[in-house]
Amino acid sequence: MSAIAHIENGEIVSSATQDSLSKSKAGTANKDDFLQLLVAQMKYQDPMEPTENTEWVSQYAQFSQVEELQNMAQSMSLSRASSLVGQTVIMSVEDAKGNATEIEGNVDFVSYEGGSAYLSINGELYAMSDLKHVVDSKYLAAMENTKGFVTALGSLPDLNVLTLQDKAQVEEVASKYYNLSDWEKNLLGSDEFKAKLDTYIERMMSLVKASESESEG
Repeated sequence: MSAIAHIENGEIVSSATQDSLSKSKAGTANKDDFLQLLVAQMKYQDPMEPTENTEWVSQYAQFSQVEELQNMAQSMSLSRASSLVGQTVIMSVEDAKGNATEIEGNVDFVSYEGGSAYLSINGELYAMSDLKHVVDSKYLAAMENTKGFVTALGSLPDLNVLTLQDKAQVEEVASKYYNLSDWEKNLLGSDEFKAKLDTYIERMMSLVKASESESEG
């Protein structure tokens, strides 16, 4: 597995992916590291006050318990990473200059290296530890629906130049709003959109009524 490098001004600089990978690999101790420390401790202990064998066994037993818990947590992390394939996530990463940034995209696949999981997003790999949010697909769909309504509402002509020819467009915008669920309406975050729509509906009703009156006359 390789990270993608970026070149700026003729020099290779670290990408968010590279920093994500390197951070996840840093500060990881294993059983070999512990045994090396244990041997060094035995080698340089005070010969006048040597450590009891039971203490060595106790230290090793404690480390084994911690290692087992770490392995369990790691296994759960790998399992969770696999479940993210196909979902939209937001990653929080830092570049080489320490600037924080958020990356949003779909998880295409999960790669495993050294017992760690990396998520492939927009063609780059990010450490699982950089995961900030998992975006629910229903939420994304709801946001698309509300965005569609707001965009359609904004495309209506100004009230001062509204005519009967715009009746179908006003009805379409109204239909978009009334087809929203209560949850989606709450996502709008403001009543101003509904108030604006009501103004257009009232204006169009007045135009229709005036047209009918003229026809009867």
